[in-house]
Amino acid sequence: MPFAADCSHLSGPAQRTTASEQHATDVRSAMNDREQYQQKVYYYLTELRQLLAQAPQDIQSSISDEVLTQIAHCLADGNVFDVVADLAESQRLEEQAMHKQLIELRSEQSAERAALRKRNREARSLVASRPHHLPILEKEQEQERQHLNKRQANAFRSMTSHIVHAMDGRVIEQQTALEQAGLPMFFATTNPQLIRVQMRMLDWIMRLARRPLPAEICGSVVPIWPP
Repeated sequence: MPFAADCSHLSGPAQRTTASEQHATDVRSAMNDREQYQQKVYYYLTELRQLLAQAPQDIQSSISDEVLTQIAHCLADGNVFDVVADLAESQRLEEQAMHKQLIELRSEQSAERAALRKRNREARSLVASRPHHLPILEKEQEQERQHLNKRQANAFRSMTSHIVHAMDGRVIEQQTALEQAGLPMFFATTNPQLIRVQMRMLDWIMRLARRPLPAEICGSVVPIWPP
């Protein structure tokens, strides 16, 4: 059986033309991707500038145009939207679980108070025929009621303190995740004003995530960059 001839060293005009066309296609694709990216950056920067203009003065003075440009580049990449969506969903689930725990605690405490009132009524009924015992019983019942109220208040404070601590930890996790995602002005901090600025920026990103890109963004002429 004859072996097939090795013609790999031969390249006819058709083969060279195909390779050249593929290269041209790759170049056009890369140029289109770059053009679309720049259009997205320009769109997001324009939107961010409008949002900043509507913000309170202290927010406006805290965020420079350079920061807005950096955010626009991050949004044009698209990954930041996924990170923010994951963080928001994780926070929603955690808040939902904490709210459920708080509701359950309040329900248990309400049931405890109702049970105590019922026992007290029954106890007073038993001594109705001995009125001289009633003052002693009422004093004991008042002490028991105060003890229950104090215990329940401590339990409620402990639960709310746990929730606040957990949410503080959640804020640090979000700050770190967004810093790793490359968003400017995001880093671990407990400074109230910086956190306020970060929350405002997150709000903007979530708003933009809900807005579809303009249909013409990929076909329009790229604006002069930088704007």
